[in-house]
Amino acid sequence: MKKEILTTISSPLHIGKQGHLYIKLSHKEGFTYIDDSYCVAPLKIAKPFYLDSSGEVFLYIMNPTGGMVQGDRYRMDVVLEPGAQAFLTSQAATKIYRMEYDYAAATDCFKVKEGALLEYFPDPVIPFAGSRFVGETEIIIDRGGSAFIGEILFPGRLKRGEMFQYDFYSRRTRVFYQGELVYYDFFDLRPKDKKVDVLGMFEGYTYYGQLTIFSSAVTRELSDLLHFALQDTSGLTGSASLTQKYGVIVRILGSNSIQLTSALTKCWDISHKFLLGRPAPKIRKY
Repeated sequence: MKKEILTTISSPLHIGKQGHLYIKLSHKEGFTYIDDSYCVAPLKIAKPFYLDSSGEVFLYIMNPTGGMVQGDRYRMDVVLEPGAQAFLTSQAATKIYRMEYDYAAATDCFKVKEGALLEYFPDPVIPFAGSRFVGETEIIIDRGGSAFIGEILFPGRLKRGEMFQYDFYSRRTRVFYQGELVYYDFFDLRPKDKKVDVLGMFEGYTYYGQLTIFSSAVTRELSDLLHFALQDTSGLTGSASLTQKYGVIVRILGSNSIQLTSALTKCWDISHKFLLGRPAPKIRKY
């Protein structure tokens, strides 16, 4: 594949599924509800529900297919109106299949208006051997808005002996706060071109986790709390660092997915209490 394919998400060379999901969330009388939505298969949402009295709505994003294949292009647009609070997650892990041509791509755009709260924690991404993926995430936050974004990346299907055998996994993230670009990250792994299990990369670890937090209430104290919370966990390495403005990023490497998920959840809970004054919700999947 040509290098320039990663600069933008182009039209697919081999047509796959063109999925699109749009959700508009509004706030009224203490609860968040779906004000408007539409979907183009295979993306859809399950019936919304509430886990506590905070009024935060919980939504499962569903995809009935087995995973993403060559030529697939998914787009998700989520708008949170002032005061809305929403937790979004996926139905299951995102599997990215082997590809002979082209690549799979997903674009996520979140608009978090004044005083709104976005929490997006999809299940892990599992890139199969020979797969190619390009992701674009854009988060636009107005004054007083907050966003928590979690991500976990597997090295492949370990039970099949796959370990960093995908062609490439690329994700670009941009965060705008009150109209200003405050964070830009380009995460690009190409195991066939450059080993990723060496010093300065994964260093023998196999799983990667990241927690992206943006709020005007982020401080050095929160960054330090998250950093030290990861230092007493054996089998993992990780830290937290402030962005130039309004954000803190947690990055973790581990050799056990359950342990890494637990550490990421711990950091989410710490930041939730610090920024919102309440613990992170307990998410159950059956």
